[in-house]
Amino acid sequence: MIIDGKKLSQDIIAKLKEERKSFTFNIRLAVILVGDNSAALSFIKQKEKIAKELDVDFRLYQYPVSIKTKALRAQVNHISRLPTTKGVVVQLPLPKSIQTQTVLNGIIGRKDPDVLSENNLGKFYTQRLPILPPVVAAIRFLVETYKIPLVGKNVLIIGRGPLVGKPLALWFIHQGATVTVANSHTQNLIDYTQKAEIIVSSAGQPHLITSEMVSNKVIIFDAATVSENNKLQGDCDLEGLKDKVSLITPVPGGLGPLTVAFLFQNLFTLLKLKSF
Repeated sequence: MIIDGKKLSQDIIAKLKEERKSFTFNIRLAVILVGDNSAALSFIKQKEKIAKELDVDFRLYQYPVSIKTKALRAQVNHISRLPTTKGVVVQLPLPKSIQTQTVLNGIIGRKDPDVLSENNLGKFYTQRLPILPPVVAAIRFLVETYKIPLVGKNVLIIGRGPLVGKPLALWFIHQGATVTVANSHTQNLIDYTQKAEIIVSSAGQPHLITSEMVSNKVIIFDAATVSENNKLQGDCDLEGLKDKVSLITPVPGGLGPLTVAFLFQNLFTLLKLKSF
């Protein structure tokens, strides 16, 4: 079964529209982009579209790839501390020349709906944060929607990045799953994919996962988004997998819309909390 993330996200957005009415002030979301990566721009357009639907003031701050860590951190720090700014998102990945975590730490915790600053990450890892990283919230939503049992399940996470791999590995551990994390140095990936009951992939390699690599009725959450021939792609060969798997999220139209929806839900949740 192919999960229609776009349709599911519309239900969440409808609820957020009602919730937006409870705020009597202007809500500004600042998105910071370095360079002009096509996949990143696609995600930003999704965020801008939903922001307009929710009457959220969307501001994009774009910087050249030549910007240095210190200068970008200063910009993030300044934008985060503007009273008019209610939420800050730094679009990842940043250029390799930039110290990513240093930049992310310029975001104030209460304005960090992506859960990427050290302050919020620490609270998430110790289960003291009132929100989840958006992709974790999206997968939790799908797990609850489709009543997927997690306790004792073999979960394979491909990719160890800060947006997907790391937070999801910890979340699945907290749910009682047996978790394996593969990365670019993992040899014989098929040995792991064939044993997995649930796979989350965020490697950014189109056609990385094919039908012969997985068992029947596996559940796959494709969390990768790359641009190939001006078309967004995930890690999975969807056509080859769709009749073999139990559930799979397509790219585009799968986890992406849900992740964006939960970003705005996080924004609203943080606005309602005086402290956390």
